[in-house]
Amino acid sequence: MTDKKTAQRGVATDGKKGLGTIIGKISGKDRLELEVDRLSSRIIELELDLRSTKTQLEKREVLARQAVADRQEAESRLNQELVRTHTLSHELETIRVESQGKLEFRGIETLSPAAVQAYLSKLKSLHSPANDLLTVYLPPGTCLSAVIHEKTLGLVEEETRFLLDRLDTETGLVFFYDLHRMISEAIVPPFPVASSAWYLQDKYKTAPLEENLSSSCRLLILVLHAGESFIGFAPDAHIFDAEELVKSSVKEKHSKGGFSQRRFERLREEDIAHHMDKVFETLDKVLEENSPIDCIIMNGDTPLIREAEKRLPLNIEVIEKPADIKVEKTGGEEILRTILSCRRYLL
Repeated sequence: MTDKKTAQRGVATDGKKGLGTIIGKISGKDRLELEVDRLSSRIIELELDLRSTKTQLEKREVLARQAVADRQEAESRLNQELVRTHTLSHELETIRVESQGKLEFRGIETLSPAAVQAYLSKLKSLHSPANDLLTVYLPPGTCLSAVIHEKTLGLVEEETRFLLDRLDTETGLVFFYDLHRMISEAIVPPFPVASSAWYLQDKYKTAPLEENLSSSCRLLILVLHAGESFIGFAPDAHIFDAEELVKSSVKEKHSKGGFSQRRFERLREEDIAHHMDKVFETLDKVLEENSPIDCIIMNGDTPLIREAEKRLPLNIEVIEKPADIKVEKTGGEEILRTILSCRRYLL
């Protein structure tokens, strides 16, 4: 009986195992099919993503090619514009140079000390409520653009600025201008402008120029010509206290050629050298008797002025004054008046 029950339990157990095995096989197949379906869906998703990525890549490639083409076209246009701009700039500069080469001062005159005082008196009488009267003081070697404000500089005509820059003087200048160009002129004083300054007011600023003209420095005048030179000392820069005329025999220039001309020129140079020795012998005496000297103003033949510059004391200010002074035809008083005159340029 016991063996029969045991056998029945074994049969039951084996039946259960078989059924579980069948159910396990069925569920494993389903899971596999589900996994296959999932992987198939994933493949489809990836294929769609790949297709979308390819589409985007193709669009980007198209855009990139278009961007390269656009950039090349833009660079081409830019190069064309640069060439055009360069050409126009060159043409404009050529026109400017040609026009500037034709620019001339409206007038140039020499103002004696008395004449410049009358000139300044008239200038000081002018008044403008609009505060548009410009006065600029430019020391030697200073240009207008280095002194006045850029905005104010733009109010002065380019042609006027160009002419002003052409005035390379040893004493600087004073520029008087009104923004309506009724007045546009420069005064070159006999003594150097001390410092740069500019004024835009209802009247012209003439006080610094008047101080310059009333200078009372101990002045020495040296006019150098071959065969005839002048030395004058004015202790107050107004009246000569000492005057010396130095004369020598110097041969006139030779107009013939050949050996005779070379020999003649050599003899002439020796005469000039002898004359300069006499000049400096006299000059040394004047300097010794009237020391100290504040300023020396020279005029005359350029080669002689250059030679004199090498032999003058280094501690004295030297100014070269361009003026047509003929010593043999001009007295000391006239020489001093010419040296102390101003030069007026109408721009």
